Amino acid sequence: MPIKPHTRITLKMIAQKAGVSVGTVDRALNNRAGINEESKQLVLSVAKTLGYKPNRLASALSRKRVVKIGMLYPDRPTDFYYDIDAGINMAAEELHDFGIMLEKIRYSPQDATGADTCLAALDLQSFDGFAVNAAGSFETRHFDRIAGAGIPVITFNTDAPESKRLFYIGNHSRESGRLGGEILDMILRGEGSVTVIGNFAQSMPFLERFSGFFEYLQLSASTLRVIPCIECRSDPMLAADGLKNLLTQTPDIRGVFCVGHSGTVGAINALKELGRRDIHIVGYDVTRQTADALREGWCDALLYQEPFDQGYQAARLLARHIIENWTPERAYLYLDTHVVLRSNLDSYLNRNARVYGNMRRDG
Repeated sequence: MPIKPHTRITLKMIAQKAGVSVGTVDRALNNRAGINEESKQLVLSVAKTLGYKPNRLASALSRKRVVKIGMLYPDRPTDFYYDIDAGINMAAEELHDFGIMLEKIRYSPQDATGADTCLAALDLQSFDGFAVNAAGSFETRHFDRIAGAGIPVITFNTDAPESKRLFYIGNHSRESGRLGGEILDMILRGEGSVTVIGNFAQSMPFLERFSGFFEYLQLSASTLRVIPCIECRSDPMLAADGLKNLLTQTPDIRGVFCVGHSGTVGAINALKELGRRDIHIVGYDVTRQTADALREGWCDALLYQEPFDQGYQAARLLARHIIENWTPERAYLYLDTHVVLRSNLDSYLNRNARVYGNMRRDG
C-alpha cells in the first residue's frame, strides 16, 4: 500500500515493508550488533525509500525499562478535545517504538474539583513525567508535590505559571484575546454594544483572553461598549441560556466574543433559536459545529489554536526531556493563533485530514 503524504514513518512500517521484525529495524537503523549485513542493507534501503527520518529519542533511550508519561486533560467538549486526543494518539504510536508509554487520565471540566481530584490521586511511583491540561480550577500545590518528588511536569493548552512546572506549550491567551477584540471591532466598525462569554471563574486562559479583549479596546480607543458578560462554566447550554436572557434585557447587542469552544457553540445555538443573524460572533476552534456555523453565516470568525500540535508536542517534548535531559530555553512555547474565515475554512478542515491521515477516531 502506498504511503500517504505527510505520514510519519515508524519502525513498524519499515519492518512490515522489509519483512523483518521491529527489533531488526532498530538494530539496523542504530548500527547495533545482532544483525547480518544483508538484512541491515535491506532495512536501510526500505527506510530511505519510505523517507524515514531518525528519531532523536532513539540514540538516548535506555531500554532497561519502560518510560511512562501521564497525559492529564478533560474529557469534554468532545469535538475540541478530539483534536488534542488525536495528537496524543500519534505521539503515543511513535514513542511506543522506543519504550515510551502514554497513559491518558481524563476528568470532567464541569466538575470544579475534577483536575484537583485527578492530580491528588496520581500514583507518582508509576510515572516518569506528567503533561497536564488543567482546564478547570486547580491547586498548584499538586504540581509542586510532583516536582518535589523529582518527577517532571509540564502544562499544555492551559498553564500554571506560578507552579514548579517546567514549561508550557499552547496558545498565547492574552494575545489571542487582543486578536479577537480587533476582529470584532473591525466587523462592527467600532460601533455598538458587545458581550463576552466564557468560563472565567474556573479557567485562567479564558480570563486572560477576556483581559486581552479589553486591552485591545482600551489601547485602540475603540468605542465599542461592553455590557455584563456571561459565565458558562464550559457548558454550551449555560452559554446559550445566558445569551438569550441577556438579549431579552438588551436586544441591541451587536457582537459577541466567545473565549472558548463551549461558549462559541452555545452562542451559535442561541442565535439560531432566536433567528438573530444581525449579531456577529467571534469565537474559538474549528470543529464540526463551529465550521458549519461559519459556513452558514451564524459565526463570523474562529480563532484556531493548533490543538493537534498541542497534544502531540506536549507528549514528544516531555519525552525528550526525560530521555535526553533536554529543556527549552524559554518556559513558554507558544503556538500561533490563526484566524479562520469562510474563505479559508476548507484549508483548515483539509489540514486536519492531511495530518490525521487514516487515523482511527479514539472512542
